[in-house]
Amino acid sequence: MNVGKALVFFLFLGVTAGAMYSCSSQEEDAPQEIPEGMVWIAGEANGRAGFLMDAHEVTTADFAAFVGATGYVTEAEEFGWSGVFSTDSLGWLPVDSATWRYPLGPNAPAADSLEPVTQVSFRDAEAYASWAGKRLPTEEEWLWAASQGGQESEFPWGNRMIVDGKFPGNWWQGPFPYEDEVLDGFPGIAPVRSFPPAPNGLYDISGNVWEWTTTKRPETGEYVIRGGSFLCSVSYCTGFNLRQRQYTPADSGLNHLGFRCILEAK
Repeated sequence: MNVGKALVFFLFLGVTAGAMYSCSSQEEDAPQEIPEGMVWIAGEANGRAGFLMDAHEVTTADFAAFVGATGYVTEAEEFGWSGVFSTDSLGWLPVDSATWRYPLGPNAPAADSLEPVTQVSFRDAEAYASWAGKRLPTEEEWLWAASQGGQESEFPWGNRMIVDGKFPGNWWQGPFPYEDEVLDGFPGIAPVRSFPPAPNGLYDISGNVWEWTTTKRPETGEYVIRGGSFLCSVSYCTGFNLRQRQYTPADSGLNHLGFRCILEAK
């Protein structure tokens, strides 16, 4: 990371509102064979044809398979530390040896195999995607998929934050960062597929962990991240709202930032 280790992190104090993209819809036939764990996203985003997208975020088990096959070392492992949100200090702290295996640090439990992998930088996410024969989505592709083909709604499932008396995604309920009421059933990150999918079959496209895209902020070179996380709340960042985006440096690896991949249709 480009910040000194001695600094206490207070990242993501605000989220930039992003206008919904206007994308022309074009119905297309899905491929005859859809790979297991992927969803067909029909239509066009900025002139692009439909594509396949991971049904859920890349898991710790997925990333472990990649590391086992390649010996890859993440940027957080190279740095020797990474950013972890602390509910005790009410902010972000640099934690020694916080990595994708131990996203909260070595003194905390290891990441569950079905949790979205975190503590991965943009480079790390791209390396995995390349190994898997896929790629990271652009912001426009991500939003086209999350908005169910460009629908003007606040969430993938419509405009209501609560559906049938339940929270349809994993985010912070209560006054952030003082108290999480855990009304969604998870005090932190949740295993993938813990919540119902969006209408098009995507899981956790809103909430749980932020997701990398390949779109850059021209002024700073930071990358757009989308989807919000378990640390987003109505009073804090509302990143789970499709009209919101955030930016982060390419070498950031945090315990609420992951990714999913897409695959070109053939």
